Amino acid sequence: MKTTGLSTTQITTLPKPPDRITTVAREFESIFSSMMLKSMRNTIGEGSFLPISMGEKIYTGMLDNEYAKLLGDSETLGLAGLIEKELRRYEGDKTNAIDKMNTPAWMYDDRLLGTGAYGAGGATYGDVGPLSMRVGQWNELIEEASEKYGVDRDLIAAVIAQESGGNRFAVSRAGAKGLMQLMDGTAKRLGISSSFDPNQNIDGGVRYLRQMLDRFDGNEQLALASYNAGPGAVDKYNGIPPYRETQQYVRSVLSIRSQFVAESVEESKQE
Repeated sequence: MKTTGLSTTQITTLPKPPDRITTVAREFESIFSSMMLKSMRNTIGEGSFLPISMGEKIYTGMLDNEYAKLLGDSETLGLAGLIEKELRRYEGDKTNAIDKMNTPAWMYDDRLLGTGAYGAGGATYGDVGPLSMRVGQWNELIEEASEKYGVDRDLIAAVIAQESGGNRFAVSRAGAKGLMQLMDGTAKRLGISSSFDPNQNIDGGVRYLRQMLDRFDGNEQLALASYNAGPGAVDKYNGIPPYRETQQYVRSVLSIRSQFVAESVEESKQE
């Protein structure tokens, strides 16, 4: 009896199915495409080509979903590629990556967003005045957290300056919130009920920073890189990940910390 089938060579050369990250990225583009098609259809108004009966509406909805799936699989809009690229950056820390993608910026009230320049995470800020003054308003909470967790107060202040510019209502494009820009998943694990509460946010953010310092034997650069990109990424590359954003983040926080230290020394001289 003669049998047919794929040879060993043919089997080994078959394309691999998409992994979870690729699948998630394509599904997101598909969902977005479906919403876009429905929105476009609603702008047309009444006409002979638009569905009227329930059956027609159901069929049209199914058709839109199929079109959307084709768009997602072929990455026509390019969204899937961009999302996959972002998720790959956090591949060593998938929970962190999904946390960062869970809350799109368009769900937030734009009144919480300002026009400042600080924040590697993409947050924008409405506060005005010198950076040291904007962060300085939280000095009491910073001092408490510094003493409680044994983290340098100027380092805490520098992280707040970099992350939010001292704006308690800062929201990044990735969904990080508050003074120390905590993702919802991270905040939940830290037992924080409101990331916009300065007391909870600073306490939780410094506690997380302390955990990163302990994890990397007190190495501030690795702790900061982990705070920005996730500990998985630091473990994966056995050092600061080769991400431009993360490398700039570490340099910027340490530079701001040096600025704050210099200001403190100058103030001490004047007293």
